[in-house]
Amino acid sequence: MVKVADRIQANFKRILESIRDALKQNLEPDEELRWFGSVTQLRAPAPVRFLLSWGVLLPIFGGLVMLVLEKRWYVGVTGKRVLFGRMKYQNKPDPNGVIAVQLGDVTVSRRGQSGGDLIVANSKDGLPGKFRLPKGTDIDKLQAFLKA
Repeated sequence: MVKVADRIQANFKRILESIRDALKQNLEPDEELRWFGSVTQLRAPAPVRFLLSWGVLLPIFGGLVMLVLEKRWYVGVTGKRVLFGRMKYQNKPDPNGVIAVQLGDVTVSRRGQSGGDLIVANSKDGLPGKFRLPKGTDIDKLQAFLKA
């Protein structure tokens, strides 16, 4: 009998492999992928997100509304630039329409004990200026890749 944790871990590995494949399609011949992962774009002001996440505004469907207000992106860091792409339905990365930003235009800031934000200075082509990193992301390692 397959355990639920094993199925979740297998699904997570499948998503990471699909992100890596989508990023490799957009690399230049001399580029190497140093770091990759997924980030979240929050499309509502902080007070609204707080009220919805705790079920204050909509006690029953607040969590579902929060899912609609979040948009998932995938990110890849190379030696020259940072690549951003949108995630489609069911966590499938879209290799078309990847937006490339210079390495110096992207920074990381800490948020609390275990979180962080990825900030884009000169966002373009519909790219948001701020993304939320998932909990557990090694912020120091990501900062080192962005400064190299």
